[in-house]
Amino acid sequence: TAEATAKARAKARGKATGTRGTAGYAAGRPELLIHATTGHPRLAWATVVTGGTEGAPVSLRVFVDARDGTVIESHDQVFYGTGNSHFNGNPVTIQTGRSGASYTMADPTRPGLKCSGPSGVVYTKPIDSWGNGLATNLETACVDVMFGVQRFWDMLAQWLGRNGINGAGLGYPARVGLNEVRNYWNVDSAFFGRNQGQTKQLVSLDMVTHEYGHVVFNTTGSGGGPGETPEAAALAESAGDIFGALNEHYVNHPVTLDEPDYTVGEEVNIYGTGPVRYMYNPSLTGGQNCYTTTPGTDPHQAAGPQNHWFYLLAEGTNPLGKPASPVCGGPTPLTGVGIRKAGQIFYSGLKLKTYPWTHRKARAATVSAAMNLFGCAEAQATKAAWTAVNVPPQAGEVTC
Repeated sequence: TAEATAKARAKARGKATGTRGTAGYAAGRPELLIHATTGHPRLAWATVVTGGTEGAPVSLRVFVDARDGTVIESHDQVFYGTGNSHFNGNPVTIQTGRSGASYTMADPTRPGLKCSGPSGVVYTKPIDSWGNGLATNLETACVDVMFGVQRFWDMLAQWLGRNGINGAGLGYPARVGLNEVRNYWNVDSAFFGRNQGQTKQLVSLDMVTHEYGHVVFNTTGSGGGPGETPEAAALAESAGDIFGALNEHYVNHPVTLDEPDYTVGEEVNIYGTGPVRYMYNPSLTGGQNCYTTTPGTDPHQAAGPQNHWFYLLAEGTNPLGKPASPVCGGPTPLTGVGIRKAGQIFYSGLKLKTYPWTHRKARAATVSAAMNLFGCAEAQATKAAWTAVNVPPQAGEVTC
């Protein structure tokens, strides 16, 4: 009856209170079943209660006796595994799942997020301790992937107000051990390879976030996917770099790890020559500092103008203790608004994405977003940063 299920839900929710964190708890629809693990079978309501905090979620399964309303048992479906990471510290805590007597690299609180080796079979073992910290070990690579995506998920929620990787509470699987010098996103999974010297897996914090940042780009706004035009492809690559920088700043590792910066891939040394991109000066690796109407065929090099814009918006031209950044045009010097605020402006602009996505549309969208989120000062800073990378003013821009 409705009264019986309501009582079971209330009892289950009360059992979860104070389990972990301070956030509210939500009880799902109770399921009537036979509970037979305590000596004699009992008719029971099984209810899953979720809550906790972003950093300490709860997924508690509670069994309530259907006759007398007592709690028979409860168990948390969220497990905190010990990860022996290479890029993120050693040890780290990652959220794992459990199947029978085995632990799995599948996150029960972030649906769809799991990690496997080359075969596609999710890593499973009898103890909740993973990897050995070595740069070439694939289980260790999955530790770094799980850590990176779990922190990215949290950053999206706390800084940008987004629900999950796809914006609707879902994540996606990852597969490590690709025997190629690259990472890539393929429809519904992320694949991670190795560096050219075969000394490291390409799973540093920024590299992992870059691939899952593609999903955010693809699932935000309407249209304007990376395969539609060369310019859209360049903006998609830049989006991955921007999300990588945001996640580095959110996690805030020390300089001995993948610390907050605006370089891409410096920890994995992909080709043996250091970072693959410098956001504050893309020309250092052959990228484009300034916008042109012909972005070129390599989207990684053509990612430069938007990367450069983001750095100028976040940090300015001469930030204290950080690299100076040149401008292509417009007034100088520029003063940054801070990376978190710049990320909110970028992401809110991305929500206005339409087909075909261009730098000019991105300028108009982010200027509007800055004005709506913060006001004139931030809108003017957004304009100035775009002008500094040669993206001209657009019709209808707000004036202050």
